[in-house]
Amino acid sequence: MSTVITIATSKGGAGKTTTAELLLGAYASQGRRVAAIDADLNHSLSDWINRFDQYPMTLRQELDEAKIIPLVEALADDHDVIVIDTAGAATQATVFAIGCADLVLIPCQLSSADVVEAAKTTQLVASAAAMSRQSIPARVLLTDYQPNTVIAGHVESELVACGLDVIPTKLNRLVAFKEMTFTGTIPTDGGAGALITSLLRDVATIVPALNTPCP
Repeated sequence: MSTVITIATSKGGAGKTTTAELLLGAYASQGRRVAAIDADLNHSLSDWINRFDQYPMTLRQELDEAKIIPLVEALADDHDVIVIDTAGAATQATVFAIGCADLVLIPCQLSSADVVEAAKTTQLVASAAAMSRQSIPARVLLTDYQPNTVIAGHVESELVACGLDVIPTKLNRLVAFKEMTFTGTIPTDGGAGALITSLLRDVATIVPALNTPCP
């Protein structure tokens, strides 16, 4: 059974594509069969995958909301993990991508606008869950994070005040995450590699199927 992780936020530039790249590369490196669905008009994820072809994975581009769920169903039998990168807006395609997810990750940088849009996206997930009559866990993922700063503390307080669930791992502002956009290779060592390992561990606590070792 495939696990579907949708990366969504109604704010552009929050780190959706970077998060998708990290997850896809990490799961592929584990030997899992991964598929990427690029539902963003800017197709940044598709460009990254096609440019480097670094990891074995299936790539599909789909902007038509009516085709999102059939595409996920078609990929599910032959893939262990499906990661959907959505547009930086609350499009119908995003709603359907959320509706078929086992987990929605909501990237959020250190700004007031990111917090507002994270709250809106969480509400969107709740609405999609109500429509599909199923539980869809959503977690805010802090990206481009600067630890031990006033703004970090303020944003985290705002997220708590909004009642949003924040995933424990935070993706710090590190050169290694920028470099991978030029090299196509996700970090495996140092601070960046440790953060990716920690993120996968956090995700597996929410989606137990990802605790299963690869065949």
